[in-house]
Amino acid sequence: MGVGRDLAAVAAGAALLYTLALGARDLWHPNEPTYAEAVAEMAQRGEWLIPTVNGTPFAEKPILYYWLALAACRALGRVDELGLRLPSAAAGVAAVILLYLLVHAHAGRHRARAAAVLFGTTYIVFWSARSIQMDLLLATCTLGAVFSAVSTLDGALAPGRGWAAAGAAAGLGCLAKGPVGLLCPLLVVVLDAAIAGRLRRLARWQLVWGGVAFAAVVAPWYGALLVRGETGFLTELLFRQNVRRFFEPWDHTAPWWYFAEAFALDMLPWAPFVPLAWGLAPRDDGERRLNRLAWVWLVGIVVFFSLSASKRSPYILPAAPAAAILASAVYERWADGRLDRRRRALALALVLALGLVLLVGAAVAAAMLDRRLSSPPELRRAGVIGATLLAAGGLAIVAGASIPWRRRLAAGLALLGFTLASYVVAAALVLPPLDAIKSHRPFCEAIRREVPAAAPLHGYRLWRWRAAYSFYSGRRVRSLESAAELTRYWSRPERVFLVVERGMLDEVRASVDPGRPLAVHAAGHNQAYLFANR
Repeated sequence: MGVGRDLAAVAAGAALLYTLALGARDLWHPNEPTYAEAVAEMAQRGEWLIPTVNGTPFAEKPILYYWLALAACRALGRVDELGLRLPSAAAGVAAVILLYLLVHAHAGRHRARAAAVLFGTTYIVFWSARSIQMDLLLATCTLGAVFSAVSTLDGALAPGRGWAAAGAAAGLGCLAKGPVGLLCPLLVVVLDAAIAGRLRRLARWQLVWGGVAFAAVVAPWYGALLVRGETGFLTELLFRQNVRRFFEPWDHTAPWWYFAEAFALDMLPWAPFVPLAWGLAPRDDGERRLNRLAWVWLVGIVVFFSLSASKRSPYILPAAPAAAILASAVYERWADGRLDRRRRALALALVLALGLVLLVGAAVAAAMLDRRLSSPPELRRAGVIGATLLAAGGLAIVAGASIPWRRRLAAGLALLGFTLASYVVAAALVLPPLDAIKSHRPFCEAIRREVPAAAPLHGYRLWRWRAAYSFYSGRRVRSLESAAELTRYWSRPERVFLVVERGMLDEVRASVDPGRPLAVHAAGHNQAYLFANR
């Protein structure tokens, strides 16, 4: 019964944290509108096989997220921000549950609760669970595959059933993000078995059931593409977006040490606890097994993606469960008073430093607000709320770290309380007002007002997958790709309309006279203009 209550509590807490005001903010540039438009176009066409953006096949990601979002939107009766983000929130809740089960099997309820809570409140997990992206779905599938494989190797699951579950989870990972859905859990399981001297167990015939389950999950979609002759789509998806991006990227290039910085920031507030877990004596063989798995998992995933020439911080989300497992070893012992003196002092110093950083951040935020008196009222309110929260959190953490009596408990609870309060306040009060600078919806509302439904509307040399204009205006915005095309379009006898982004404005003016813009809007660093030829 205790495990059931724990699972109900962590699942309900995660669901509340990830779904609170989930649809309150707009889709933010650049990726959310692209994935959303793919779902919207699939819904419009009744298409379940190939996603398209602006009418063009979109092969950057496999199909699983789009299927889940389509199902969620159909259940809600509309394609909107809530339905589009629900698959990410569900993946976050599922990951919290799976992590609890994995840790409980090796280290008991207390450690399992700690690991689930720390994972669920890790910044990158919280943010990914509230955004349209595939990386958290991949992390959940990786966790499911590793959990099933490890349970099988440890004898907790029957080999046939365990390997089938692991293969199915890896197959779902491949449908979520491509070949890394198989590579990530395979890397963790093989490295862990090699270090434990159990590689021979991976050679047993029951492993065939894993291959069968994997093929049963991935073959229908990939096979349907082959039957339809979509070899170009498959080549783009499997080779260019994975193999070539790994070795010869065209964007997101970064140095080899990039993920060290990304880990330190994106795994906050618990990242500082992870190094303290190194060399921590386990209580028993089960905890020793768990800690070794977590280190292999964390290092293996980070090193693998560090070898890629293309790097983005969400790539290491599959390592977030391992980071939470290691951080929970330190946090649990610190809270129970069983952490050794050296680590206790370091943990306290790290938490105190974080509290001081928050106080400095509050002061900086307040100073910036004073200098930006002309900011929109909703942005100023969000800024005031954010600065107040930083100050309150910093004071609570510093006070908790300074109380001599039960200092460990006060400091740890203050940090956890601040983290939860930050997420709740951000979701409900801080993030939605940022639509004023992050969303294209206001600009698209101007398009709806200014451009008649039957009038031609094009863009000039827009990014191929720029989709916010299409999603929020409710109409396709095709792109003119040359000055000659622009000149012919602008010379048409009827009134035509043109969307131009700031980087292309001078080029447009060199070819035609666009006149005064009908609408101007800035979303982040991207400023857009709407022009008419007459």
